Amino acid sequence: MSELLYILSTTGVTLAFLGFFIILELLLPFGFSETSKKQIRNVAFVLFGIATLKFHMNVGDDVIIDLRGTAIAIANIFGGYSVGFVTAVVEAIYRWSIGGPSAFADLIGIAGDFLISGILVHFSQTKSAPNEVRLRTILLAGIAVGVSEATCLLLIIPFSHGLLAFEKVGMTLFLAHLISTALFGGLLKLQDERSQALAESDQKNQVLNEVLKQSIGALSSAMVHRDPTTAGHEKRVADLAVAVGKELGFESDRLEGLYLATLVHDVGQIQIPTEILTRPRKLSVEEFELVKTHCESGYDILRDVKFPWPIAEIVYQHHENVDGSGYPRGLKDEQILPEAKIIHVCDSLEAMLSHRPFRRAYDIGYAIQQMQAYSSSHYDPEVVNACVRLFRDKGYTFPHPGK
Repeated sequence: MSELLYILSTTGVTLAFLGFFIILELLLPFGFSETSKKQIRNVAFVLFGIATLKFHMNVGDDVIIDLRGTAIAIANIFGGYSVGFVTAVVEAIYRWSIGGPSAFADLIGIAGDFLISGILVHFSQTKSAPNEVRLRTILLAGIAVGVSEATCLLLIIPFSHGLLAFEKVGMTLFLAHLISTALFGGLLKLQDERSQALAESDQKNQVLNEVLKQSIGALSSAMVHRDPTTAGHEKRVADLAVAVGKELGFESDRLEGLYLATLVHDVGQIQIPTEILTRPRKLSVEEFELVKTHCESGYDILRDVKFPWPIAEIVYQHHENVDGSGYPRGLKDEQILPEAKIIHVCDSLEAMLSHRPFRRAYDIGYAIQQMQAYSSSHYDPEVVNACVRLFRDKGYTFPHPGK
């Protein structure tokens, strides 16, 4: 019964320390370098070696058994030979400080654990693929250190004393090392594979997002060829929209979606005749009704693209007024996405501050006055106030062409 309890207790210690490993890595701040993570993990391996000696079991009055072999094997497999060696040295020093008749035999066992598990790791890494090696190596290392620790009991002086200890706890010690090494190593391997899969997924998402940005940028640039009189309009509106989003406390991911939506907010104008877009006079009622269709046209162009953000809906709503008097659907207040409200304000303000074929640009004072006059009817008051703060209090200016 005591042997079974020892196996269960050592398994519990192994799981507890594995949990410490995982929690430690999860608590590391985002963006922590892989090198720093590896160094912290290597220190944790050494601490695990100390912990295994701390939670030892006394057999009789002078024989100590513990999981030092498991700690060395895990350090060799996951940290490399240098980490395994440091773990073994620290364990040896600590074990010598404990003393007792079995101290010398235990030091031989520690050296054997390091050598035999290190040799297994070396040969398995040179002959097989990494994923196959790790599983087999973990199991073989567990067997090896179990055999090493059990047979070292025979080195206890006098031999009869060592033989008695071997007969009493040899099999228990072997099974404890085998189970603990397989359990710790197997679960740590699963954790590493999960982290690697997440990192690869994140890298793929970054590539896809970059392609997405480039595609949207190309789509936005195509509008310049349709209407040269508004060249740079989308980028200026996008820059201001992001500044307003920051002022309102948007997180980085949401700001990215806002920026991309703003770059293509007028993409629906590609279906409007060029002569109407570039006409050097105010549009007639009929012409303006045709221009108003660009919101729905933009939505139709973008709705089947699987964006991480509701870009098509933002484009659809960017001319809706908070009092319901906008177009194309007459949405009001809470029915309108915050991003669409921001684009509506920034789009209108940039248009007033830019030259058009039928008028010169207005000055910033007049433009702000107009925005405030239509606040709560056409424009969201919170967005207008944020925009005004940027220009009046924080010295915001539109980016220069080409930036």
